[in-house]
Amino acid sequence: MSKANPVGIGKHPYFGWLVNDNDANEKQTAYEIIVATTAARLAKGDADCWSSGRVTSSQQNYVFFTGSPLQAFTRYYWKVRTWDKDGNVSAYSDMQQFDTGPFADADWQGSKWISRTTSDKDDYTYFRKAITTADKPIAKAIVYMSAAHSYELYINGKQLAKGSVHHYPQYQYYHAYDVSNDITKGKVQQLAVLTHWYGGGQGRAVNKRGLLLKLVIDYADGTQAVVGSDGSWKQHQAEQFITGLKSRNGEGVGFIDKMDARKMISNWSGVGYNDSDWQAAVEEGAPPVAPWVNPLQSDLARLIEKEITPKSITRLKNGSYIIDLGKIYAGVPRIRFANGKAGDTVVMRGGFVLNEDGAVSATLDQNTNLEYSFVLNGKEAVFQPMVYLGIRYLQVSSSPVPLTTENVQFVTRHYELDPTQSEFYSSDDMLNLVWELMKHSLLVGAQEGFVDTPTREKGTFLGDGWSEAVPAMSVTYDRVMSDRVLKEFLQSQDQYWPDGRLNSVYPNVDGKRDIPDYTQAFLVWVWDYYMQTGNTDFLQENYTRLVKVAEYVASCRDAQTGLITRLAGGSGPYLYGIVDWPQVMRYGYDMNAEARTVMNAYAYTDFTIISHIAGVLGKATDVAAYAAKAADIKTAMNTLLLNKEGVYHDGLLAGGQPSSHVSQHANIFPYAMGIVPDAQKESVASEIVRQKMSVGMVCLRYLPEAVGLADKGEHLINLYTNTEWDGWAKNIKQGATVTWEAWDADVRNESMCHPWGAVGLLAMQQYMLGVTAAKPQYEEVQVKPLDFGNRLQKAQGKIPTDRGVIQIAWQRKEHVYDMQLTLPVNMSGAVFVPAGAGSDNLVEVNGKKVQGERQGRYIRLANIGSGTYQFKRVL
Repeated sequence: MSKANPVGIGKHPYFGWLVNDNDANEKQTAYEIIVATTAARLAKGDADCWSSGRVTSSQQNYVFFTGSPLQAFTRYYWKVRTWDKDGNVSAYSDMQQFDTGPFADADWQGSKWISRTTSDKDDYTYFRKAITTADKPIAKAIVYMSAAHSYELYINGKQLAKGSVHHYPQYQYYHAYDVSNDITKGKVQQLAVLTHWYGGGQGRAVNKRGLLLKLVIDYADGTQAVVGSDGSWKQHQAEQFITGLKSRNGEGVGFIDKMDARKMISNWSGVGYNDSDWQAAVEEGAPPVAPWVNPLQSDLARLIEKEITPKSITRLKNGSYIIDLGKIYAGVPRIRFANGKAGDTVVMRGGFVLNEDGAVSATLDQNTNLEYSFVLNGKEAVFQPMVYLGIRYLQVSSSPVPLTTENVQFVTRHYELDPTQSEFYSSDDMLNLVWELMKHSLLVGAQEGFVDTPTREKGTFLGDGWSEAVPAMSVTYDRVMSDRVLKEFLQSQDQYWPDGRLNSVYPNVDGKRDIPDYTQAFLVWVWDYYMQTGNTDFLQENYTRLVKVAEYVASCRDAQTGLITRLAGGSGPYLYGIVDWPQVMRYGYDMNAEARTVMNAYAYTDFTIISHIAGVLGKATDVAAYAAKAADIKTAMNTLLLNKEGVYHDGLLAGGQPSSHVSQHANIFPYAMGIVPDAQKESVASEIVRQKMSVGMVCLRYLPEAVGLADKGEHLINLYTNTEWDGWAKNIKQGATVTWEAWDADVRNESMCHPWGAVGLLAMQQYMLGVTAAKPQYEEVQVKPLDFGNRLQKAQGKIPTDRGVIQIAWQRKEHVYDMQLTLPVNMSGAVFVPAGAGSDNLVEVNGKKVQGERQGRYIRLANIGSGTYQFKRVL
């Protein structure tokens, strides 16, 4: 989501706002932003930092600052006013503020990277520093900090923040926290940090253990105090975290957690703790120092934790307890033990399913050791590990006390996606459950990046990340995470791929690693991001890199066939492209094909997107060049990849012969991407319908998209709700609470906590609620719920946008169709309603009959502006 009054902003901030206007059919025609260095100046209209002047534009987010250079560690104040369609100017908005962070290495003056000398592969370290504040009013206090890999920040014994930096050190992030309400004037203040470094893994670069911190205190009299991390800080091993244990698996997700309550230090983070036997922190050096050789980047994404109570706690005959969270969450258990014999060990095991005897299954575990253990101290002690996992069940053996909801909690975590931003409800109970399954899955996957799973790998794989990030934008109104992760993948191109490819997972411990069609999918993600946000600056800044992706694809075009052939990259089962995954989810796709239909459809879309981006940026030559490349691919596909039955086969084999296999993959891509000739649309659509659900999650987005574009509404509902077909509904019937890695994950020990299946949320918004962005930032929308006949009687929901919330509710009775729609100010669009059996094109709009335009089975009403509308059509 966008940030209100953010701290730690870079030197090029952008602004956004919502327009309040009760008039119907209202537009913003211009805006003016003013920025000042003090609240008093802003109140007087003294824009001593920047005035945009009156700018003729409807844009209301991603309006970038272009004033005088900002200063680091400075608070600025701003407000905005707008003009409506009649030229009337609004009052200024309420005052807002933002605080910049460090821009350059020199801004960290007074702070040094510090560490504890150790060779532990699993390094938990405490750091402490006591300061005394001046006895005068504090205006503000902000902590700027970074660590590898994870940290917890405390002031005076109170935990104020948690964060992690898993990126490569040359791209190191910092986070900023406003601690003004936690610093007291004229008293000793205890700063404390717990860090955890644990080497590399999927989604986590090795980096180097270290902590960097700068606290800037501004007093009301204009003076300032700065406290930095350096050798005056004390450090000590957090010995309750037992090190030297085995890795949970071979993917680097971490080591088996074992904690020793006897070694816990009470009040280590508080004032008055005697740290005289602690050692001085080791100074690694001031920025820039290897490996942190570049200025640190600001990361505005923040972790959200919530303590939940288990759904149930059951005691088995053998005395162990089964804790059921009700569904899979990412997080850590928090259990308060008491009594017992000091030195005795409580053993725990997480999991996803239960055996027939009620115990947690140790076989369906994603090939990951999910054990924990806790050495008791004979008194009360709390077990709460630092490294999260995704689990539903926890089995606890040898507990010294009965376990109840009074002493057992689970601390869930995700980065700040907001599930309340959107809604969906329909007349179909299973459809509602599918929506909730996918929506919950988004939260589970929103960790350091959009991870494939919070259990087995914890890596932002490009295919998984794209499948999660795109619905996260329209379902949870994410902006910050998507922007950051997109830029990270572009950094992977800088780091590893001069030919234009992107890493398949990044950051990671594997180094250079790609999957060709993941690179192809990246441009689709970029265009989705642009249509949601209208962030033209992102396109401008990264245009050269985006073009390199398209040129990488073009370099594998066969001169004779005109098709993309043996798309360079990948290895083993990913050679020339993954198509789908796990391999069984290919449903027989002919991997012997060298000019694969899926990769060629991606190529058409990649070239089309670059042509569109070039158009946005005013690059006319590139518009024509890439449109021509797209047209050539389309012609070649429809000449060589359509068989005599009018459907697409899987591609051309080594000698140019067509594959004999017709997959659903090979047909949904051309249909969803607008490649299919009109004459073959019905045959291709029929083949797609015939194969029901015959794709896995890598290609899943395009199945409901193709079915929706083909206007097969009843079949679309079946895809989402049929419990006998592969799909979400079948998995729910089987007990899924997060989407799976594969539709049959439960029988092959694949991941039962794999959020990429949440990509199905897109079609629910696009075809069931019917809302699609027709222009960037939802300046114009298309509202076209499909006609589902008797398969769905009603649906309602809301969708967040940068211009406000779209609300829609429709109901289809036997002879009447009703729709209620609210579009926010500064938005307009076209609305479609089913035509039914009537021959006229009349639709009742707010009680008045309006003539529409017949388009297929629907009547289109153009130029619907902001406001609330009631549409009615007699069927």
